[in-house]
Amino acid sequence: MAANSLFASAIQILCYVAYVGAEGTNAEHLARSLKTNPVVVRRLLKAMEERGLVHIRQGRHGGVSLDRKPEEITLQDIYEAIGGGSLFVLRKQGNPRCPISRAMKDLLPAIFIAADTAVAKSLKTTKLAALIEKIA
Repeated sequence: MAANSLFASAIQILCYVAYVGAEGTNAEHLARSLKTNPVVVRRLLKAMEERGLVHIRQGRHGGVSLDRKPEEITLQDIYEAIGGGSLFVLRKQGNPRCPISRAMKDLLPAIFIAADTAVAKSLKTTKLAALIEKIA
């Protein structure tokens, strides 16, 4: 199972945009920072634009800027913008004759809900501005 790095990428994008300030930046600069394809950056930017986190200017002199102040953006906002959802999901299939497989359906949901709740609480209390302040 591969870890999903889109959330970390989205956070880095917004930190970069906030760091450069009013002059703005573009997908190519952001892609270089992330060492990824600009298409990946554009997809993330579009998702964040739909949630009111960034403003994208098209065209030759286009670019991206924050649509809200960093103090108003939480990591939960970013997480939800890129698709969020539950971090932990039960397997849909299992062997119905296996007692372990049958038990997981009853044992794991409460644990997963508690974990998701704790993560959401942490993300809601962490502002983008707090990360930007720590960038040298």
